[in-house]
Amino acid sequence: MKTLVISFSVILTMFFSSCARKHNVVNVNTPAIESNDTTSLLPVKNKWLDSIHNQTWRWMYGKYTTSYADGNKKFTFKTSLKCTKDSALNALISFASIPVFNALATTDSLIYVNKKDRCYGKKSIASFKDLLGVELSLKNIQELFLGLPLGYNDTLVYKDSLNLRGDSCYVNGLVVGDKTIAYCYASTVNAPRLDWQEITSKEDATIARVQYLSWQKHKDMFIPSSFMIAIKSNERNINVLFAYDKFELDIPQEIYLQIPDDYAPCK
Repeated sequence: MKTLVISFSVILTMFFSSCARKHNVVNVNTPAIESNDTTSLLPVKNKWLDSIHNQTWRWMYGKYTTSYADGNKKFTFKTSLKCTKDSALNALISFASIPVFNALATTDSLIYVNKKDRCYGKKSIASFKDLLGVELSLKNIQELFLGLPLGYNDTLVYKDSLNLRGDSCYVNGLVVGDKTIAYCYASTVNAPRLDWQEITSKEDATIARVQYLSWQKHKDMFIPSSFMIAIKSNERNINVLFAYDKFELDIPQEIYLQIPDDYAPCK
């Protein structure tokens, strides 16, 4: 079970790097990028990406069929997520309809219950950097499942480019801190959603690419109904496919974690 827990955590955290942002509420209807001169068509600075990033939401619930492969093993399980924006997330992992791992994440801590070994534990979010070598951000996990640009900071200057032949927009950014993180976000010109996004950490020799395969509209937001995460590093290559079976947006969720009285601390 410990292997499963760590593997799933790696999937969600290998490429997450927290980034402070300001929050501007804008209309969720993304305008098309327009120009009278199509030979020199260039997107307005980050306008399409800002619109995706700043979409408003409060609650989400999703149940996903999750397929994991890393070259050595393959397995499929169910993942259920309940989120309230920037506040809390509850994740439940099940095999063959049997819950095996439950966790409650907040902005500063993670409480988990290992149902197989009948134990529980608590760690700070910061401690996952020591355990996994990367930072864990609650906000980044929510961005991933909502199809929002990971780690995007609308106060920074990003480089825009447009591929006229492919009708695609790209935004590239570089954030320099304890580690240098390179971001690339891509979308078709008239689409109010991402085609894919890629995050690269040179120091970790890690590249993570999120490819969005299909979308469904829920209220005023496009939500990814299936997406693939490919993580490449010196140690491993991981591919994870998420396909939702059920999704609800902005319906209040009861988010809590119950620890049975007869469970002991995990060793």
